[in-house]
Amino acid sequence: MLLANSWTDPLNPAFGQGRRYPLRQITDNLTIVHGNHTFKAGLDWRFTTMWGSNDAGIYPNVSFARTFGNVPPAAIGAEIPPAERQRFENLYNDLLGRMNLVTQTFYSDLEKFQPAGTARVRAHQFREYAYFFQDDWKLHPRFVLNLGLRYEFSGVPYEANRSQGTVDKVALIHHGARIPDLTVQRSSRWYNNDFNNFAPRAAFAWDLTGDGKTALRANWGLFYERLIGATTNSVDNNTPGFSQAVSVYPQQAVADARLSDGIPLPQQPTAPVLRLPATRSTNIFLFAPDLRTGYVQHYSLTLQREIFRNTVIDAGYVGTHGVKLFMDLDLNQPRLYEDFLAAFRELKVLRAGAPASNTLARIFGSPATAISAIGASIIDQGAVGSAADSLDRANYARYAQAGVSDFYLRNFPQFNQVIVGNNDGRSYYNSFQLSLRRQAGALKFVANYTFSKTMDNISAEGNGFTSPIDNFNVRLNRARGDNDVPHAFNSSFIYRLPFGKGRLGGWDVGLLTMWQSGRVLTHLSGRATGPTTLSSYANYSGDRNIGRVMRKGDGVYWLTPEEIGRFSYPAAGEIGSGGRNAFRGPRFFNVDMSLVKKFKITERHAVSFRAEAYNLFNNANFGAPNANLATQASFGRLSATVGNARIMQMALRCDF
Repeated sequence: MLLANSWTDPLNPAFGQGRRYPLRQITDNLTIVHGNHTFKAGLDWRFTTMWGSNDAGIYPNVSFARTFGNVPPAAIGAEIPPAERQRFENLYNDLLGRMNLVTQTFYSDLEKFQPAGTARVRAHQFREYAYFFQDDWKLHPRFVLNLGLRYEFSGVPYEANRSQGTVDKVALIHHGARIPDLTVQRSSRWYNNDFNNFAPRAAFAWDLTGDGKTALRANWGLFYERLIGATTNSVDNNTPGFSQAVSVYPQQAVADARLSDGIPLPQQPTAPVLRLPATRSTNIFLFAPDLRTGYVQHYSLTLQREIFRNTVIDAGYVGTHGVKLFMDLDLNQPRLYEDFLAAFRELKVLRAGAPASNTLARIFGSPATAISAIGASIIDQGAVGSAADSLDRANYARYAQAGVSDFYLRNFPQFNQVIVGNNDGRSYYNSFQLSLRRQAGALKFVANYTFSKTMDNISAEGNGFTSPIDNFNVRLNRARGDNDVPHAFNSSFIYRLPFGKGRLGGWDVGLLTMWQSGRVLTHLSGRATGPTTLSSYANYSGDRNIGRVMRKGDGVYWLTPEEIGRFSYPAAGEIGSGGRNAFRGPRFFNVDMSLVKKFKITERHAVSFRAEAYNLFNNANFGAPNANLATQASFGRLSATVGNARIMQMALRCDF
């Protein structure tokens, strides 16, 4: 594939990809009624293949950039002004086909590389089996007891052609391990099967008054969480050894190498590199070998009462508790709290007068050199996480001469990140739910109110890596969940208007309403003062129930100057007192309305008229404010809205 500098390539340089998810499913259920018992049993077998192919890089990519010695002689076009020289050289290389780089990717099965032009192909197999038995037992004409047991087995996913791998010492990887020689190897099993997935269920329904108008219901059940899809892809795509890009530099072999001379093709590598050197340049994703199937306990207690004819009110408690949920952790996070943090703080305080025992001064030869290498601004900002990551990845070669261990900051110096999927995820949801509904007559409506609280230690997981604030102390991540909405009200009303001659109006008026608390918000410092390269939280003192929409001449704001003044930057080694999801953004309110009438023309023909208004009151629902303290000029300012401005439309439809 030819990659030009100065114009759009006539052929799409992207390589093809393909995916298929064939599913075979066997389901059968049996119901037996015997006296006061209704027995139900069944099975559900699912056989899924997650097939995918990727042609990325399998054909040579030829570029004509000015790098790797591919610059025309200065005498050619000497009269061209310096400001236009680079554009001229790019055009010169493009028009003459002067190659600077030829790159091709080869794929392997961890034992040998496949021939040039062979795509990366995966056929991951998922085998899932579920069985259940349930008894609906009518103990009394007014009391029904539901008892059940479900068993689920989700087999460990595997690749049909054994194109999957892990490291040889995966069982030894943990927070305190120090391993310099992890080796990738083929493996038909990423983790051990979990056979202990029994899920009991229990519930009852009780007609309290015997007139069929008051019912008390309760239930408890355990539900297992399937592990499929993106988590498998993350591990497979981040296992070293499956691919290798090979490059050829034509200008270094033949002066003025051009397409007309022929494209020098990269040679197929001899064997995959399965034990990487300690260069901290690669990420690896793994599954903990003792990974279990996570589960959620669901429980509720509700009281239902028919207060008027066809009008029912429900009130109750609903809760869930997630246990052993899937969570990724980076077990190669720099261990800056052992020595690095103290040495970093000494540089900041003493600058050129740091003591000789300072580890950073020994690594770089002097305090002044250490300050220059790390960056004075990084030190002044206390961005110890950025400093540790940069030092360990760029200057690890200095460790030996300074008498510093190769494990000074990382547990596994071969890699940058070692992401291990485990069962550390936890979630909690508790709510009071109230609903009022009427499903018959000219007026029909459903109105719901929920008062709830959601807590967890990770909210976005399974599609890539979302790092906690500290991978070695997950408890610091426990806070309100990303989806925490304490107050939520929604309603739907439909009313048939009884006006017109002979009261034959038949106009239907519809109203949809949604009113919710604002989404949770994390105020960031914009500086990596904690143990990762992610921004720490901003420090904050005072009441966290702050923020309101304020329209001013120069924009819309969420925080007052006084509230902004309560935020500050954390010091080196601190994660920030503001905390995860400790604040809340603007609330959401929206009303939609419709007016519908169907005109009967003949028995088989009719015309329907429909008028609709979205965001009837033209309410501005603002998105989250800027919550990054590093951007002081716009901190606490609202700049985006959620949803549309008011939209009104009419439609006429002919039915025949």
